[in-house]
Amino acid sequence: MPDHLARARELRRRAAQCALAAQNSGSAKFGECYRLLEKHYFLLAKLEEDFFVRQDAVLTAARLIAAE
Repeated sequence: MPDHLARARELRRRAAQCALAAQNSGSAKFGECYRLLEKHYFLLAKLEEDFFVRQDAVLTAARLIAAE
């Protein structure tokens, strides 16, 4: 089973790298590309975290039903 929270942390780390690259880029176009990548990495991280929360809720509900 994949570790969704670890994946989210990695995606946020990559987003931070893109933000830094955008600041250090000598080209406005490359800066825009890095900022777009940063947004996408943040979105993917959020999706991973949301999936983890929903998956945890489903597993908890399944355990409660099984316990009845």
